[in-house]
Amino acid sequence: MPSLNDKIDTWIFDLDNTLYSADSGIFQQVHDLMGKFVSKHLNVEIKKANEIQRKYYKQHGTTLRGMMDNHGVDPEYFLKEVHKLDYSIVVSNKKLNEELKKLKGRKIVYTNANLQHALDVLDRIELSDFFDYIFDIKMANYIPKPDLQPYEQIIKDFNLNPSTSAMFDDIAKNLVPAKKVGFTSIWIDVGYENFSDDIKASKEYLDFKTKDLSVFLEKVNRRNI
Repeated sequence: MPSLNDKIDTWIFDLDNTLYSADSGIFQQVHDLMGKFVSKHLNVEIKKANEIQRKYYKQHGTTLRGMMDNHGVDPEYFLKEVHKLDYSIVVSNKKLNEELKKLKGRKIVYTNANLQHALDVLDRIELSDFFDYIFDIKMANYIPKPDLQPYEQIIKDFNLNPSTSAMFDDIAKNLVPAKKVGFTSIWIDVGYENFSDDIKASKEYLDFKTKDLSVFLEKVNRRNI
């Protein structure tokens, strides 16, 4: 059986909590800013706003999509407001960067965030000029993972062969459509943003599971996987 290194020619990476530590605090900042946005826009207390966030994330894939569909929120304005972040807390992972750079083939970032956020994060983790493409929420017409449509679009836009493409994500349910379109799916289980029922429903679509992306890529580069 060929190793992933021999089989895969395109590597697709989620951004947040995947290419940098989930313990950095960035996602908590985003969560808090989203709560404040929802609270202000809908004129509800922050506790209620957080309940709405969670419901929209569960039902629509992102809070943004829920706010767009149910309240007509302008996506550009929303994304600008919830990404006013302190990026200084994000640090690079030397080992991960070394293993990423050993991978052969194209590398793509696929994120439910906007392009500017991706650029700011990649700058902080010292991978600004590393990835060949960034596929952000605007390119996906604001249709978030795990909707199937943007996965089909990324195949078309970048002329991917699904059978030789692999996708990494820290959210298990985002890998269900990845597997359905033919990608090899790798779940980075960092303990964030996963409902237990989502994990259970996603298990049969997960080809690999790891708690440490750098360790997994080291095995890939050594042809141990």
